[in-house]
Parts: sequence; structure tokens; C-alpha cells
Amino acid sequence: MTLFIYEHLTSGALAGEAISPSLLREGDVMLKALCADLAELDCQIFVMRDSRLPALADPTGRISVLPVNNLQEYRHIWQQSLQRYDQFLMIAPETDGLLEQLVSELDLLNKAHLGCSASVIALCSDKLKCSRWLHENAFLSPETFAATEWITTIDTDKQDDWIIKPRDGAGCEQTFKLPTEAAISYLKSWPASELETCIIQPFIEGTALSLSLFVTAQEIHVLSVNRQHIDESEHQLQLVHCEAGRDDLIEPAAVSRLTQQIHATMPGLWGFVGIDLIQTSDALWLIEINPRLTVSYAEPALRQQANPARHLKPFLKED
Repeated sequence: MTLFIYEHLTSGALAGEAISPSLLREGDVMLKALCADLAELDCQIFVMRDSRLPALADPTGRISVLPVNNLQEYRHIWQQSLQRYDQFLMIAPETDGLLEQLVSELDLLNKAHLGCSASVIALCSDKLKCSRWLHENAFLSPETFAATEWITTIDTDKQDDWIIKPRDGAGCEQTFKLPTEAAISYLKSWPASELETCIIQPFIEGTALSLSLFVTAQEIHVLSVNRQHIDESEHQLQLVHCEAGRDDLIEPAAVSRLTQQIHATMPGLWGFVGIDLIQTSDALWLIEINPRLTVSYAEPALRQQANPARHLKPFLKED
């Protein structure tokens, strides 16, 4: 079984550019964990890797690394890989439609993509459209506004604090929590063109959680309930740590109801998926659907009982 694993931030696609340290760390730990788990299951793995990064540890001898020194090499190796390999697992930010574009490229070449469909990625990547979809399908989710709409219609007495974040961002990058008047002042300082790129949601006081899932057309597996530890500094939010294995924080029945509702209403969701939640004293709010592997996968607590990549193995074709 041969699988090409593409992790965008570590692939060399950004050779010569500075990379967000937090996103780079997340990409690297996800890649290392997934490679180790699949190698343990006798899978032969190929990855592209930015030559600036440390070598991947490989005690199994099953991980082949294609080093990338510059952008020209990246393009050449990626195009060669598209022709040479048949099965791909893609890990990339949703920002600027990147993940959707990469998956669409695989679809055009009739390559096997072990992940969500391009159409579902497009929906989940656009947080405004996804929020509207969630409400249309009766999920409990915060009302989401385009910044251009919010700034002209907001009732300043309606809500104390607001979350401002990119419409297609990944993780907590450029995510801010501000009271109403400060949010209005902050957004009015932006050029009109930049307002189009962000959304506003009411801040919900509660416990930040996530679910790590593996989804197929027939069923949905909950790999872990995760506690998200988020810090706030000068109104900016940052995910400091994702603590896996916290299944004690949500009633199993609530997890089952939510995941079954997602499975029934969103065909095309497939493979490793993350769900961001806020739990209050009386409700469970669905914040975002991440149509890809998330950093929780790398947490030892998620993987200590059983190898989560075992869910993927039945779908890998023999060479």
C-alpha cells in the first residue's frame, strides 16, 4: 500500500517565505503523527519536505522523503508526484481556497483522494456560507455576520463581546475578541476591501472543545473529545494546547446526536475531520467544521488506546 501524504506548510510550497511558527508547528506534528501511524500499519509513505526543516524520524524505513530546496523544485516534484502516485491524503489550510484547489487538482487527474469532497471543503472553508448552512439544517450555531453587514446594522445593546476572524481562516490565526464599541472602531480602520474577508460572531462564554472524527459514507467514528486551551492577549486569541482524550467533558448521547446529524446532512464529508464546539451550562454550540485532519490527531492521548489510522487502512489499495 502506497500513500502520498501532502502537508502544505512543510511541503516546500512556501520555500523562501517566512511561515507562521504556530501553523508550521501544527502542520509538522500532524504529518509526523500520521506518518508514524500509517508506517506502523505497513503502509509505504511518500512526502515532500521543505529542506529547511529537520529530517523526519523513520525507524520503520517506510517513509520516503522528497526534499524541496526552492519553489521551482516544489513545482517540479509536485507535478511528478501527481503523475507517479495514485492515492493521496491532503493536509492544507482552507485559506484562499487552497485545500479545495489541491483536491480539485487530484479530481481532474482521477486520483484517489482520501478526504472530503471538493464541494464540502468549499462549503466548510467559507465560514459565512457554512454558518448559514448550519442554521438551515437546524444546528445550534452562533449567528454569523459579514463584517460589512455587521458594522452598518449592529445593535450596540445586543451583545457584550464579539469574535472577529477571517472568513476562510485556519485555527485561531487573526482571531480577535472585542467589546462592541472597540470592534466597531477596529473594523472602521480597515479598508473596505479587507472587510469583505472577515466575519463577526457573538462571543459565547463556555468551554472550548473539539471532536476528532473519522467519517465514511456508512458511519462516523469519534476518535476523541478534545479540550481546547485558548489564551487571550491584547484581545487576540491563540490556541495554546489541544488536550485530547477528554471524553468525560460531554455526555456520549450528546456527541452521538450531533455527529449523526452531521453525517445525515453533509454527504461528501469523509476521512479525518474536526468539529469545533463551545459547551455552555445548558447547550452545545457547533462553531466550525474543519474538513481535514486537525492538530488534535498528534496528541498522544488520542492515539494511546489504538492506532486511529486503522480506520483509513481498509480504503487503501494494494500496490
